[in-house]
Amino acid sequence: MDLTWTEQLSVGNAILDADHKELFKIGRDIDCITKARDHSALTQAFKLLKGCMDRHFLNEELLAHAIGIPFAMHKMAHQNMQAELDLTRHQIGNDSVVAIYVMEHYAQFLLNWLIEHITGEDTLMKPALQTHPYDFKIDGVHFIAGC
Repeated sequence: MDLTWTEQLSVGNAILDADHKELFKIGRDIDCITKARDHSALTQAFKLLKGCMDRHFLNEELLAHAIGIPFAMHKMAHQNMQAELDLTRHQIGNDSVVAIYVMEHYAQFLLNWLIEHITGEDTLMKPALQTHPYDFKIDGVHFIAGC
């Protein structure tokens, strides 16, 4: 699986780009873990993925609202992905054979979703984000750094 970050994927904000880079790293880790058939590491990586996505979605929403970007449709995409994560978590359960099978397929889904979400939805925010400095932060808003 090729989950390689490129500058073309930048959305014009340091916080969101750092989150995306971390999501790519976790995706690569999940791919390696599924190939190694390590159920314990897979469970941990999945928890890390869920936590990172939750924090990223919150960061994205806070930033969008703060600079006046319409976010209802984008939020729906996030909710759909969270539902997909919850379904996958349920399917994994304690059965290591099922877990590896599910995650092998999920790793490809994750790659596709990350690329499509960043290039299709997140880049719609880019013009508004680029009207601010790359390291733009909002006074009084505490973004959650690092996944």
